[in-house]
Formats: sequence, structure tokens, C-alpha cells
Amino acid sequence: MKPLNSLIQDFQLFFTAPISPKSLGIFRILITFLHCFKQLCGIRIGQHFFGEDAWVQWEISKAFNQSWHIHIQDIYNIFQPLGISTSSFVEAFFWVYFISAMGLLLGWFTRVWAIFTWLCHYIMMSTLPTFVYGVDIFLQISLFYMMIMPVAKAYSLDIRFGRVSNEANWASTLAIRVLQIHLCLVYFSAGYEKMLYTAWWEGNVLWRSMVQPDFRQFDMTWLAYYPWIPMLLSWFTMIIETFYFIGVWIPRVRVFWLFSIIGLHIGIACF
Repeated sequence: MKPLNSLIQDFQLFFTAPISPKSLGIFRILITFLHCFKQLCGIRIGQHFFGEDAWVQWEISKAFNQSWHIHIQDIYNIFQPLGISTSSFVEAFFWVYFISAMGLLLGWFTRVWAIFTWLCHYIMMSTLPTFVYGVDIFLQISLFYMMIMPVAKAYSLDIRFGRVSNEANWASTLAIRVLQIHLCLVYFSAGYEKMLYTAWWEGNVLWRSMVQPDFRQFDMTWLAYYPWIPMLLSWFTMIIETFYFIGVWIPRVRVFWLFSIIGLHIGIACF
């Protein structure tokens, strides 16, 4: 067994020994690409969701807010004296959001654009809280991380123009470790919570999600004749999520665990 001093040193090196910041650059690019894609879609249909007379009108959506939330109407009130219409303002807001996300994607004055993108996304979440779900929450968390983490240290214009060094240091290592640990906690909490419900052990949750009209993408009613299939898939989901924090750190099973997690999310997207 290692002496205590050696264990402490290994613990310190785990968080501080320089490792390549390339994964931070990939993290920034993938997250902001999703933001840009969402905004390009939102520019076309934004009025239906965020306009003053949208499906959920401002008066109603604002009533769902806490006093400290920033509703899009609060921002519009600042610019209202300029005589801009609500529809023009909503469209301009979407373009500001898109430009911010593009600046973050390209890594040009990265931290500034990260703050703007985080704020725009926060306003959108506060404006339509009834439409917010898990993806939005994790996008917001990711943007918060990008405001404080050195995500411009790889694949960015800040490196190209000499504003940021691409040299690996303790800051990039700490950022990567925080993301890794956060992901472990997320999957553990998700899997453990599933284990508390009988419906997951019996496979009823997956069965309902695949056959309910609200969720159904394909005709999966044939599973009624093979109830063991959704039950085994449920067990697989709980095991892969709950013990991700162990499997991902073991070299011999890491690839299996990563591909299982990817397959899990592909399954969610398809079904």
C-alpha cells in the first residue's frame, strides 16, 4: 500500500499535471455548434415561441417566472423607447444569440462571447420555462463552464492571433477533471434514481416511452409479446449510467462503457 504522502502527491498530480487542452477545444466546438444550429432553427420559428403574441404570450410566460429571472420582455423594455417593434426585437435577439455563439465557436475573444451566449440562453430559458428540459439545462451548465474554463486553448482564433497560449498547464487539467467528475456524478445520480422505481426494474418506463403517441417514432407495439426486451434494456440503462463513474476509469472496459453510453443516447434520439 502506498504511503500517505505518495497518495497525496498522486491526488495533486491528478488535478494539476499538464495534459493536452485539445479536449476543451472539442468541448467548446461541439457545444456551440449545437447552439448555432438551434438558433438557425429558432430564427425561422422564433416568433411562434418567443414573440409577444406567441403560443405562450409574454404575460403568461412572465407569470411563471421568479422575480430574479430575466424575461425577454425585460430586455425589450430597455429598447422600447427606440420605437422598435416586438417582432423586430425578437428577430434581432435571435441574431445576437447566433452571432455570440459563432464567436464562441470560432474562439474569437472567447470569454466575452461565452458570457453573451450564456446570458442569451438564460433569457430564453427564463422566457419559456415550461419548454425547458434536460438538454437546455446541460447547455446552460456547459456555457457557464466555458465562461471560466480555458476552452480557447485549442482550435481557436485566439490562439491564431496570439491572445491565448495553447500550452498545457494546471488550469486546463483542472478544467478537464471538473468536467469528467461532473459527468460521473450526473450519470450516477441518473442511474441511481432510476433504480429507486419499480417501473424501471420491470421495463415499464421504456415500454411506455416507445408506445405512447406523444413519444412514439416507430411501431413498437410488438414488444408486448416480448416484455423481457424492454426489461433487459432498462437494466442495461441503469447499470451503464450508475456505474459509469467506475467503468470509465478502468482502461480495459472504458471503450465498452463509452460506446454503451453513446448507444444509449442514440437510442433515446431514435425512439
